[in-house]
Amino acid sequence: MAIIAGIAMLAAPVVTSAQTLIDYGTPKKVIQAGLRVGFNTSNLTTNYDEAFPEIAWNHTQWKQGFTIGAAVDINLKNYIAIQSGVYFKSRNSDFHYLINESTLQAIDGHWGAYYFEIPLLLSFRLGVAELAQAQIDLGPYFASGFGGKCKYTLFQSEYTPNGHEVVAYDSKGDYFGDKGIANRFDWGLKFGLGFLVMEHYYIGAHYNFSCKNILKEVPDAAKQPKGHNKAWTFTLGYNF
Repeated sequence: MAIIAGIAMLAAPVVTSAQTLIDYGTPKKVIQAGLRVGFNTSNLTTNYDEAFPEIAWNHTQWKQGFTIGAAVDINLKNYIAIQSGVYFKSRNSDFHYLINESTLQAIDGHWGAYYFEIPLLLSFRLGVAELAQAQIDLGPYFASGFGGKCKYTLFQSEYTPNGHEVVAYDSKGDYFGDKGIANRFDWGLKFGLGFLVMEHYYIGAHYNFSCKNILKEVPDAAKQPKGHNKAWTFTLGYNF
């Protein structure tokens, strides 16, 4: 009996720790809303070097944007919830192409667009919300874009009255719409990690990767263009 009592005493802290880590209790609020604000860094990966063989070299560059929105948690248990919301995001990316090495043609440009995004995530919670809670999120997101622009400068070597010079030609067009290069609708996967302190104060980091080709078809391309959004988002928030 003494041995059994000793084992029980040793196991008690382990059981207590597990109960603290995973709270199986019923949530005080089934639905909880909060505000989120932060920044993101995004990029658009493309296959332009395959779609347009005249491109000798290409590079895309991550650029910063902002994020603002509202989160909604449907708390099934204290340790699991469905997390959604509506977010307004700006996405930006720079691109650099070397078109022709022999004639020294190159393009430097920038894509910029705005999106409304709705995630639908399964969120696992570790810890106690009244103190500190880690949230592991995973699920799809759905987004609709508007108001985008594509700006670029073509540099090429030319003979001018002043001699042989590199001349720059600026151009600008719509990112979406009938004359744009991209489709408005986007969807993909979102996952990340958040921390909630004292039930109200939130900090999180999430990664989005588009599962949909957002680029439009180009009739004279050697291979149809493909492009996928990707972004890291970092937010601060307050839950009511």
